[in-house]
Amino acid sequence: MYLLSIVIPTRNRQYYALQSVKQIYNVTDDRVQIVIRDNSDDDSLKAMLDNEHFNSRVKYDYIEKRIPGVDNYAGGIAASDGEYICCIGDDDGVLRCIVDLVEWAKKNQIPVIKPGVQASYIWPGTSTEFPTGCLTLQSCDSSSFTVNPQQELIGFLESGCLDLPNALLVKAYHGIVRKDMFDYIYNKTGRYCGGLSPDIYLSISLSLNISSLLCINMPMTIFGACRQSTTGDSINKTNVSKLEDAPHFIGQPYTWSDKVPRFYCGTNIWADSAMHALDEMGAEDYKKRYSIVKLTAECLLCYPEYKTEIMENFNRNNCDMDELKAELKRSRPAYTKRRIKDFLRRRKFIAALYRKLRDAKKSNTSGSVLMKQGIENIIQAEEIINELVQPELSAFLDNTDKSVGGAVIER
Repeated sequence: MYLLSIVIPTRNRQYYALQSVKQIYNVTDDRVQIVIRDNSDDDSLKAMLDNEHFNSRVKYDYIEKRIPGVDNYAGGIAASDGEYICCIGDDDGVLRCIVDLVEWAKKNQIPVIKPGVQASYIWPGTSTEFPTGCLTLQSCDSSSFTVNPQQELIGFLESGCLDLPNALLVKAYHGIVRKDMFDYIYNKTGRYCGGLSPDIYLSISLSLNISSLLCINMPMTIFGACRQSTTGDSINKTNVSKLEDAPHFIGQPYTWSDKVPRFYCGTNIWADSAMHALDEMGAEDYKKRYSIVKLTAECLLCYPEYKTEIMENFNRNNCDMDELKAELKRSRPAYTKRRIKDFLRRRKFIAALYRKLRDAKKSNTSGSVLMKQGIENIIQAEEIINELVQPELSAFLDNTDKSVGGAVIER
């Protein structure tokens, strides 16, 4: 058995998947397994991996028949042999110090860890704003804290499921989770994950069964974004469509939640998958905390072209119009500010100036944000980030006497 399995589901992004595997393999040792679940149109990635002469800790499975992305994700979890699992995308990477952190977690019987700081890498050619590849790292340190993920889940639902990245929930995607936590979901539901977004489905399901979540103020992975990824789609604003055109539905019959507007966008996918997770985990009381009104207001502001679908969902669930009007009034100023900021950022001249200003922040003594452009690939990105993160992790591990809350699985 391995200490840690890194799960990488992939489809038709062979170049990025190969770079991701190379990066992880080169900075980890025999305690780490790399599981690639390939549902591409062909198995050309296998030959590319074979040419690298990796040893047996690189586990490659090719699934010829087109399957839903969530099933490919679940298959990677099922195929993992590690005591702990970290799921990432095929354009992502991990920091080499993740192994030391997992060793520490095992020693201290910590089943889940959520990194609270994000390192991001935008691959060259992903957007016109970042033509040469761009690395960003938020300020990090050796501090940590614990939260009650069930209370955090209530807050997330009351927000209309609008802000998954900032919700302090258990994360299988770019988080660290002990394998038996996934097994608990499987034993209860008959599968490792469901819905359309495995990230949010697992965040909800895992958070229902943990009493205390350890959050550390440093990254252990690198979020990647390439032209072909859903993150890249988000950067380029191409991830909105009619529901029947959504890529998530390919290869599966699916029942969309009757509590979510019937069109495809990131927030709706999150809300739909959250509802499926609560249904399948038998958490009906939590569903009562979900705010359709807040989701409706966000959708009306961001996607007015889908007003018919939005209001059909609102009326079908007998929501209060006065509450909606109040929420729109409250939300509109913040939305307008976001739109102005986004417009300015996307203007070519302003974008160039914006990049120069951000580059200047590198020498800022506050160290709030590191941004570096001209990074060729995920391997180079990890080398830069690790130099900054490793001292903080060492400081964290040296202070093993402090209480970390002792996250416990609730049965």
